Amino acid sequence: MKAIVVRNFNQSPKFETDFPTPTPQPNEVLINVTASSLSNRARSGATGSHYTSTDKLPMIPGVDGIGTLPTGEQVYFVNEGSFAEQVPVKKGHWVAVPDGLDAIKLAGMMNPALSSWMALHYRAHFSVGQKVMILGATGNAGMLAVQIAKRLGAAEIIAVARNTKKLNQLTELGATQLIDLSEGSTELNAKLAEAGRDVDIVLDYLWGNVTADTMTAIIPHRQNNQQPLQWVEIGSSAGLTAPLPSAVFRATALELIGSGQGSVASINILHSLSAILAAEKAQPFTFYTHALPIADVEMGWHLSGNKRVVFTLN
Repeated sequence: MKAIVVRNFNQSPKFETDFPTPTPQPNEVLINVTASSLSNRARSGATGSHYTSTDKLPMIPGVDGIGTLPTGEQVYFVNEGSFAEQVPVKKGHWVAVPDGLDAIKLAGMMNPALSSWMALHYRAHFSVGQKVMILGATGNAGMLAVQIAKRLGAAEIIAVARNTKKLNQLTELGATQLIDLSEGSTELNAKLAEAGRDVDIVLDYLWGNVTADTMTAIIPHRQNNQQPLQWVEIGSSAGLTAPLPSAVFRATALELIGSGQGSVASINILHSLSAILAAEKAQPFTFYTHALPIADVEMGWHLSGNKRVVFTLN
């Protein structure tokens, strides 16, 4: 079968036309893949750097996609090895796609949308009227997080990022306050301190020094130290480690929570996916994709820009 294949973690994946077709186990179904997204999660899997990765090669990267069951039903699935014409998926580990939705858009959107939907519902236990800050709000996942927080009923949405041009567009998506990380440290710290006085939840896609600096700016200026501050770590685009001062955990009611693969039960992930599809059906999210056939993987792997690359198959 046609597939994108990794044979060396130090080299970019290649397109192959005769990779062996997988044989499903008795508890699996072979799904015919229509489209699969080049997400950050898929990239880290292809380099062997994700925390769930093994050293086994060759491997087919990709972690999710849109495809069809043997019955012809269109579904969204989450499963390793999705950059291929066919992938065996454990029975029930998919959700039906409502009629009329754009398969390419869904393939690109579902993974980043899941990150904030899952974090708010199952890790932070979000309540209507809470105030949410999003670190890394101009990435694909961050822009969806702004929209999702608004739909779920956040009272305020504070978008924090370094890309000034994209940051200024987030007001239209629901952000009530913008903080530009490229500003001078004095002005930036003052804005973070003021915005963080009574924020309830921080969705953190950045980590690294940005997180440490933001915590240091916010914690000493909390309006009420007994008000819980739930800091949900989702991504690490600014650094894999963060030098957090110990005092931030003693000075206020700070809860540091992780959200990702392994921290949420499979049944709750499936519930989240169904809810995202229903939300998209009711009112489409703003999200942009760049579709490419899997044969163009070498070009697509290195594309940059605002659009999420989606590989198409079949």
